[in-house]
Formats: sequence, C-alpha cells, structure tokens
Amino acid sequence: MKFEEITTPLLKQAMDIYLAVAYAKEPPPLTVKNRVTFLSEHAGDALADVLSHDLFERVCSEADENVIESYAIRLGNEKYPHMKLALRRQADGDYALMVEAHDSHFEVETDDPDAPRAQELKDYNRQLVGEIESRWRDAELPIVEKT
Repeated sequence: MKFEEITTPLLKQAMDIYLAVAYAKEPPPLTVKNRVTFLSEHAGDALADVLSHDLFERVCSEADENVIESYAIRLGNEKYPHMKLALRRQADGDYALMVEAHDSHFEVETDDPDAPRAQELKDYNRQLVGEIESRWRDAELPIVEKT
C-alpha cells in the first residue's frame, strides 16, 4: 500500500488487533496503554505527523539515510516486552504491516540451562506473530508477506 494511503485509523486498527492477541489474558502495562492513548488522541492527524513522534523507532535505508525503511512501536506481549508493531517499506516502495518478534538474538547453546526457556519464549512469540498477522489479513490490512 502506498504510504499516502495508510491512515492513522488504519494503524490504530492494526494496534488494536495486535493488543487483543498479545494481551489476551491480562491487560497491557501502563507504558503500552500510554502508547495506545497517544495514537487514539491523534487519530485525526496525518500518519507522517504521528510517526514522527519519538514513540516510533525509525530505521533508515543504508543506501539513503533520507529514506525510512521502517517505523516501529514497541508494544510487547504478556511474556516479552520487546515485540513491536512495524510499518515496513517493501522493495516496490509500498508499505505493509508486520510484527517484529525482536528475539532473534536469543542464540542459546543447547547445553545452556536457559536454552529450554529461551526456545519456549521464541516459540510463544512466533505463535503470536502468526496469530496477529492472520487477524490483520482477515481485516484486509496490508501485511508483509514472508518468503
């Protein structure tokens, strides 16, 4: 979807779906609630203005630092506070939503006593990512298609 076609209400809809899945059993922490409140309060604002707020992390292109490759907001989940909702630029220049589990750095040796817990968390995050993105797809939101 072209960046200009993405609206703040669309982003809020994606966030609401994300939160319903990520916090199905308990409410999100106050920091996440504040992020949701911010987006709700600015629902009528242009998306570019909302994404320029420091709540959103921005990753610039290595080739051109003036091109933003992704915007992300850390929303976490019930077991892991670092998962993010991201709006990522695609090869064709369009943007789509994705969930960044933000757990790929968990490279734990199999003989490490923490290995089973780390793998359990990665499996949990992977399941949540799949469920959130499936619900976004059902809502006909633009999703990064994984290859």
